[in-house]
Amino acid sequence: MEEIKEIKDMSIKDKIDTLYDTVIKEDKKKKDKKLRLPRRAKVSKRRSKRGYCGVLFVNETGNISGQKTKLEGGTYDTKDKNIHYTDGHEIMFWDGKFPVLWQRHDKLNPTNLFPKAGDKNEIYGQEYVKLRIKKDVIKDVKKAGGMSIIIMIAVVVGGYFLIKMLFPKLFGG
Repeated sequence: MEEIKEIKDMSIKDKIDTLYDTVIKEDKKKKDKKLRLPRRAKVSKRRSKRGYCGVLFVNETGNISGQKTKLEGGTYDTKDKNIHYTDGHEIMFWDGKFPVLWQRHDKLNPTNLFPKAGDKNEIYGQEYVKLRIKKDVIKDVKKAGGMSIIIMIAVVVGGYFLIKMLFPKLFGG
């Protein structure tokens, strides 16, 4: 109650000075936090030489998560099994050390945070993504081809023993 009476008795200049002092004290208390790269997106020097890059994903709620991915022919997989393409000009270096791409959830290509004059952020690389998908399908077919031979051999051997059990005189047993 006494503080309110003191404020009412003050002149306008004194009131402004007290407000200014409190604002400056609050600003000094607030420290700017340094933006840090998520640990999952940090790629060591050794891995970056092998073609790995950190990818920062921004989902629809604005949350950022990181992942280390290998760039194969400009394409890379995400943790939600999507394939994206980059031609390399979107790669930036965090603190001058870690290669990082900035990928939005709804875009095919990563976002270029530092565009140069004349750069257009347009859709490119759709054909590269299609080729990568075809390549992955061919790999899956090859894996399944080896398994199909093993399954066929197992069916033939199982059929032989089944026929031998049902018709013992057929094979001289």
